[in-house]
Amino acid sequence: MKKNKQAPGTEIVPADNPDAELFSFDYVPDEKQALAYLPGLFTTASLPFRNVNKTVFVRKGSNGITLKLTSPINVPYGRYGRLLLSVLTTHAVINKAKGPGPVFMEYAKLSDLLKELQLPKSRGADIKEQLECFSNAAFSFTQKVTELKSGYLFKELYEDGDYPKQDVQITTHTTGNIRFTEGVQYKEADDGSGDKKSFAFKIILSPEFAAFCQSHAVPINYTVYKNISAPIAKDIYAWLVYRNNSITEPLFIPRHKLVEQFNPVEDAKNENQENVSYFRIIEYIKEIKEKYYPELKVSIGTDGEGITLFKSKAPVLEKDTRYALITTDI
Repeated sequence: MKKNKQAPGTEIVPADNPDAELFSFDYVPDEKQALAYLPGLFTTASLPFRNVNKTVFVRKGSNGITLKLTSPINVPYGRYGRLLLSVLTTHAVINKAKGPGPVFMEYAKLSDLLKELQLPKSRGADIKEQLECFSNAAFSFTQKVTELKSGYLFKELYEDGDYPKQDVQITTHTTGNIRFTEGVQYKEADDGSGDKKSFAFKIILSPEFAAFCQSHAVPINYTVYKNISAPIAKDIYAWLVYRNNSITEPLFIPRHKLVEQFNPVEDAKNENQENVSYFRIIEYIKEIKEKYYPELKVSIGTDGEGITLFKSKAPVLEKDTRYALITTDI
C-alpha cells in the first residue's frame, strides 16, 4: 500500500451514516458567484448528514481529528445546517477588523436571512430550525498527531545531554471547546390565523467562535456549495478545496480513511457496505471535478485502495475579485 504522507501546515491550530442521495445540482454557470467561508475544521469533519435527533454527535475526520457536537435541543444537521454555518462563519471573518469580541448579526425579517442564504421563502422553517439548533450548541475537537523527530531536537528533556541518538516519536495532543453563539433572539407575530410571522432576528456569535473562524476559515464558492444538494457532497467539495490547495506533494488517502471521514458504515468489518460507501464517494469526486472544480488534480486508484491528491489551483481565493461576498446585498 502506498504511504500516506501528511501535508505540512494542515494541522488544526496553525492552519486551520451513509447518504444515498446523489447529486441534484441546479447550478447556472452564468449566475452571480458568491464568496463565503467555512471553518477549516468543518472541512475535515462536519455536521451529521440528516436529523439524528441527538444532543451529542461525534465524527472522525482526517489528520487525527475527532469532532464532537453538543446541543441541549438537537445538533444542527443536513444541507441547511451547513449553509447557515457558512453564513455565520462569513460574518465572523468579515468582522475581524473590529477586533476581538462577539459578532452581532441582525435581520429585520426571516426573509432577509433567507435572502442572504440565497434560499426561497419556502425554506424559512428549515432555517429557523437550524438556527435553534445552533443557538445553544457547541463543538469540541481533539487531535492527536504522531511523527518522528531527531532526538537531538529534544536534548533539553534529558539530563546531562544524554539524548537519544535515534529518532523519537513525538505525539501532539490538541483540544478545544467552542460555543457557536452567545445569544439568539427573534420575535413572532401571531394573529390567530396559524401563520406566525418571525421578525427582529438578533444573533450574537461567541467571541471564541468568531476568533476561531477569523484564524482558520476557508474561502469557498458559495454559489456552488449552495447548489450541491447532498450534504456528503458538500463536505467532499469543501474538503477538496481546502486540502488540495494546502498540500505541497502528492498525498495518498487510503480507502478506509475516505469511508471513515465521509460515509462511515455501521459495521467496519462489512466489506460490502464499505464497497458501496467508497463507490459513492468516488462518484461524488468525479462529479465535482467534472462540473464544479475542473482545476482539481486527483488520481483514483484502479485497485480500489484509495485516491491520490495533487496540489491544485484553488477555485476561489480570499480576495478573489470574481466573487461578491455573500453579505454584499444585505
